[in-house]
Amino acid sequence: MCRFYYKIFTLVLLSGLLLTGCAIEPQKTVPKQFQIGQTSYHRVCAQCHGPDAMGGKRAPTFMQEKFIKKNFSNNRMTRTILNGSDSGAMPSQKRRLNEEEVGEIIKYIRHSQNEAGIIS
Repeated sequence: MCRFYYKIFTLVLLSGLLLTGCAIEPQKTVPKQFQIGQTSYHRVCAQCHGPDAMGGKRAPTFMQEKFIKKNFSNNRMTRTILNGSDSGAMPSQKRRLNEEEVGEIIKYIRHSQNEAGIIS
């Protein structure tokens, strides 16, 4: 019986190490007022949208004109994050983020767009 618990413990420990080891780290440093959003973005969004919102294999970069504020409003971005995309390509993140975290992520994305020279 003890051997069974040891196997379960080892499996749980290894799973935890794998999950924490898969986090995508930011490549850029941002001013303090954007760091909460950057941290939340990299915890939830970077696996698909890539580090620093630059795009990934499963989702587009936010560094393109179609995602600037005048074309993709903050309210629309909030709805998409919380409810998922209309096409179903992006799942809802309601269980992973609250509205305050979403607001910080959007603030971070807008800062990143400005830094990249994409004008809103």
